[in-house]
Amino acid sequence: KKIITLFLHNDPLEMRGSKTIKDRENLLSLSSKIYCVSKYIKQRFLKGITHDREKVVVLYNGIIPFCNKMPKKEKTVIFVGRVVKEKGIHLYVEAIKNISKKFNDWKFKIIGSSTLGENKYKDSFSKNMVEKFNKIGKNTYVLGYLPPIDLKEIMKKSSIIVIPSTWQEPFGLVAAEAMSFGVAIISSKVGGLSEVISNGGILIENIDSNKIEKSLISLLTCKKLLDKFQESSWKNFRFHASVSSKSLDKHRKELIT
Repeated sequence: KKIITLFLHNDPLEMRGSKTIKDRENLLSLSSKIYCVSKYIKQRFLKGITHDREKVVVLYNGIIPFCNKMPKKEKTVIFVGRVVKEKGIHLYVEAIKNISKKFNDWKFKIIGSSTLGENKYKDSFSKNMVEKFNKIGKNTYVLGYLPPIDLKEIMKKSSIIVIPSTWQEPFGLVAAEAMSFGVAIISSKVGGLSEVISNGGILIENIDSNKIEKSLISLLTCKKLLDKFQESSWKNFRFHASVSSKSLDKHRKELIT
């Protein structure tokens, strides 16, 4: 008998072939195990499913930590991700526009482009965001897409990351990476992000630019609070690649024995 396993990194209710209960029942009948990247994705897959539910398990993404001790921080706030509306970059831009002059000893950065792996802003939305952010002041920087090693160097030194996603993130890899560097997190409370961050950051329901602005001001004006959230981020990181690998190995052994 063939052993077929399926790995889900996106919302099954949004993907062709798994949108309906019948689709998902069919996938379950064909699969020995279905791995979901978060509890949120698992819940989505099991919506309306009554049989073979035990075949569906959570297997979190894992990353290899870059630092073995808390890195020293600079006065930098970052946004990391694609410059598209569902990532909430417009909310970040608006919040920074309102506070950058008051905190002129801080740097505010956007890292990412509209297309992963390219340094191009092809559509009107991304062009508008970049133009708007660059005009804010001398302490705002658009760095575009960066190779992983360069991104890690910036993340390591950054004090705060804003993750203002307006869609239901399946996991939240950027959040996990930021936590491995002890970056204080301000994030929307959506999808898998709340699982990843848990007690390790500021989670905002129904996020908007005003809520981001208030959260930023609270951290930028109180070093003690900023230190607390950086420490919390660092201590709550648990998504080690080695843990994910061991978990997958365990499942595989169960399937072949």
